[in-house]
Amino acid sequence: MKICIILNGEIKNYDYINSVILKGSYDYIICSDGGANHAYSMNIVPDYIIGDLDSVNENIIEYYKSKKVKFEKFPTKKDETDTELCIELSDKLKAKEIHLIGALGGRIDHTIANINLLYYIRKRGITPKIISEKEEIYIAMDEEITIYGEIGDIISILPIKNDAKGVTLNNLEYPLEDYDMEFSRPLGISNVMTDVNCSIKVKEGSLIIIKNI
Repeated sequence: MKICIILNGEIKNYDYINSVILKGSYDYIICSDGGANHAYSMNIVPDYIIGDLDSVNENIIEYYKSKKVKFEKFPTKKDETDTELCIELSDKLKAKEIHLIGALGGRIDHTIANINLLYYIRKRGITPKIISEKEEIYIAMDEEITIYGEIGDIISILPIKNDAKGVTLNNLEYPLEDYDMEFSRPLGISNVMTDVNCSIKVKEGSLIIIKNI
């Protein structure tokens, strides 16, 4: 089960993101509040729109109601963000993968919070990814993952939460073998893929992996 969540962050190239969504073959598309405005601009009809709906244009709400989109409205004052509510719904729908679109740009606090949500999602046993026009962002947590791309793609690998122990990097210009990465040092910035895929392993801890595209 693969689910796309469209957030209310920055999307500058609707054509590119629309093609990503169409190629994604998602089982469900969920809009987090103002993400519905982005969906509307891309002629995408989501399955759900969730949030307090304070950021969605009224004409768009009426349009999607006419398309029988499911709305779940919540109070403005609540403990969870609208995106957290979308993740909870995705979990109930038995998601195995969640892709976040429109998660970057705009307010820096929102961007940092959305990147941290990768950890929140992975703890639930779901594989997350953030997709923008310029980046794909992954998380590895006590595991080995493979990133696919092109020779020459820039990959940055950064610990999240704490130090990352036993880090091994293969098929990158600057490989590592069983290395302990300190949370406070940006050692993993701007590595380079030397093949069409690379492997990133962390024995203990979590890594954010950013592939620039």
